[in-house]
Amino acid sequence: MRRTLGSGCVIAVSIALAGLSPAPARAGVIDTYQRLAERGLSPAPLVPTKVPPAVSPVDRTISNGTTRGARGYSLRIVHYGPNGPDAVVVVTGGEFRSMRALLRDHRRLGFRAQRPTRVRGRRGYLLTRRLGPLTRTLVWVERGVVYSIGSGTPRKISLANLRSTARGLDRLERDWIGVSSDPDSSSGAFAVTTEHTVSVDVEFEANCAFSPRVGQAGVTLMRRSGNRFAFDIAAHRKGSDPWTGTVTGTITASAITLDVRATGTIDGEACDSGPVTLTLDRRAS
Repeated sequence: MRRTLGSGCVIAVSIALAGLSPAPARAGVIDTYQRLAERGLSPAPLVPTKVPPAVSPVDRTISNGTTRGARGYSLRIVHYGPNGPDAVVVVTGGEFRSMRALLRDHRRLGFRAQRPTRVRGRRGYLLTRRLGPLTRTLVWVERGVVYSIGSGTPRKISLANLRSTARGLDRLERDWIGVSSDPDSSSGAFAVTTEHTVSVDVEFEANCAFSPRVGQAGVTLMRRSGNRFAFDIAAHRKGSDPWTGTVTGTITASAITLDVRATGTIDGEACDSGPVTLTLDRRAS
């Protein structure tokens, strides 16, 4: 199994720069959240678990952004149309040390309206700027951290979309990795968990009539049932090979246990992975 491991002004600048740049290669939710989890931020970052239809599927549109002074974090969710980005959502946390500092910065950038509102049940503000396309930003404080979520593409991202995305923010937990205990097997998996979701990419090796074959399946931001989850391989397979079977998982404080069983007839060969158990350990920060 192989894999490469690895604000106000920011919202406005990110959107502007996106219009000048070609669409970048997207890393996906697991890679994006993995990089964020590795930073060991406290409190744990709030990350999107659902996004507006205009920037779906999130696994193809999300990436890590940048913040000034290396403070906090930024996540950019961008859909690219024929003429560049046509739908943008930016989520930041911890870039500003206080709400006063954020408001002062945004006034300097041309955000004039500061309408009190509620965000995730907390006191906050709706900030707007009308220099060019309307830019709207929701800002609030949660667990002592100043957060913002905004967009400068009002035709595709409505205020209701921003509020819905804010409600769907969830605390990032950790990223995980595990490979088969059999040194001759390429089976393994990567995962990222939030408090209520799990994202998993699993690769499994199956014995076939003439030679082993490898299949892949995965889910993105799937709701957990407590500390357990399960998904159907046929509905979530990657690639065109007709694999069937199930993946079930159990999450503990120190590991994720995956049980995998995949079968299929590939190019006329009957293939069966047999029961495969993978232990995914928490990656060090």
